[in-house]
Amino acid sequence: MKLSLSILLSMISLHCFGITDLEVKSWQDDLEFYSQHLSEKHIDLYHTISKQNFNKDISQLKSSLSSLTKNQLLVELMKLTHKIGDGHTSFPLWGAKLKSFPIQLKMIMGKLYVIKATKDFKHLLGARLEKINNKNADEIYRSFSQLTPFSENQYSTQVRAAQYIPKAELLNGLGIINDTFQARFTFIIGKELIEQQLTPSYSNEYTAELSYLNNSMFSIEEKLNEDLWFGSLNDKKVVYFKFRRYTSISKMESLGEDLLSFIKKNKSKKLIIDLRDNYGGDFFVGLKLAQLLVLADSIDWKSGVYVLIDNATFSAAMSNAAQFSQLLNAKLIGEPTGAKPSGYQDMGQFVLPNSNLEVTYSKRLYHFTSDIKDALYPDINIGVSIDDYISKQDPQLKWILNDIGLN
Repeated sequence: MKLSLSILLSMISLHCFGITDLEVKSWQDDLEFYSQHLSEKHIDLYHTISKQNFNKDISQLKSSLSSLTKNQLLVELMKLTHKIGDGHTSFPLWGAKLKSFPIQLKMIMGKLYVIKATKDFKHLLGARLEKINNKNADEIYRSFSQLTPFSENQYSTQVRAAQYIPKAELLNGLGIINDTFQARFTFIIGKELIEQQLTPSYSNEYTAELSYLNNSMFSIEEKLNEDLWFGSLNDKKVVYFKFRRYTSISKMESLGEDLLSFIKKNKSKKLIIDLRDNYGGDFFVGLKLAQLLVLADSIDWKSGVYVLIDNATFSAAMSNAAQFSQLLNAKLIGEPTGAKPSGYQDMGQFVLPNSNLEVTYSKRLYHFTSDIKDALYPDINIGVSIDDYISKQDPQLKWILNDIGLN
C-alpha cells in the first residue's frame, strides 16, 4: 500500500529538527549565560519566581536539551522567562528567523479575530478563529498565554498572545502543527464555517487591515510622522494629539512648543491625547510634553483634558497616562492598560553568545500610583467590538466628542 506524500510528511517526528550533540553544548553555555546575566542585571529577578525554582528550571532544561527539538526549546525558554513575572523581562525571539502565517490576530471581547491579512487572504478579515488543526482557539490561547513576552497582566497577555499565535515555529514547538508547517485553520465569518489550508512565510506583506481607530475628523496642523502629530477641529477649540510612538526629547520639545503656540493662538479649550496602541519608550519624553502643556491657560483644566488608553498601552505609555491624569487632571477613557502602574520597567537587554538571541530584563521599579492594581484603569471604560473594527467606528473617541458636546 502506497502512502501519499502529505501523509508521509505528517508522520515525520517533531524530533527531525532535534538539537545535535554539538548544539547541546552551545545551548548549555547559552543557558548558563542566560541565568548568570539575568541574576546580575535584573533589579529583582526573584520577585515572583523563587531563586530555587528558577535554578531548578534551568537545570532541568539543560538536562533535557538532547530530547528537545529546536522549536520546543524556544517554547521552553519563553515559558521560563515568562515565569519571572514582569512585562519587561522576556525572551522575544528577536534575532530568530521565524515563519508566520498570512494573518494577524487580535483578541476582541474574549475571541480571536483576523485584523490583518495578505492580499490573497483578505477575505478572512473579521473572521473569528475557531481552530488550528484539531486544537480549538481557546486552548491555543491558553498555551500562548504562558509564554508570550511583554505580558504583564491579562490585558497585555491578550495583545501579545494574539500577535504570536501565527508564528509557525511556536505552533510547532507546542505540538499544534507538524514539521511541514502547513495547517488547517477553521474560521467563522457571520454564521459560515470556513476551513482554510494556510502556509507560513518568512516575509508576509499585510496589505489588508481592519482598525476601529479613526481620527479622520481632525485636520492635521503639524506632523512629525504618521504616529506623532497634532490636529484640530474646524473651530480649533478642540485639539487632538496622536501619541502612538515615542521620539527623542528634543523632537518632542519642538513639537510640544508648536502645539503650545497653536493652543495659545487659537485659545483652544479642549485637549485629547491619544495613547492607544502605544507600546512605550522613554516616559521623560511624555513628561516634556506635559511640562509644556501646563502653560496653556486657555485649556479647560477642570474637565477639558482627555487621555485615550487601551490594552496595548504599555510601559512608558502607561506611565505617561498615569502622569497626565495627575499633572494635567486628565480623564482616562478607553480600556485598561497592558502594564501595571506599580511595577518593573526600564528595559535592558543582552544577547546569548551562541544562538545570538536577545533577552530583555527590567532595570528599575516604579510606582506611578499608590495602589497595587494590575492595570491603570480608565475613568470611563469603553470596550470595542469586531463590528467597530469592520465599520471603522471609534466608540472611545466618539464618547469624548459627545462629552465635549460635538455629537
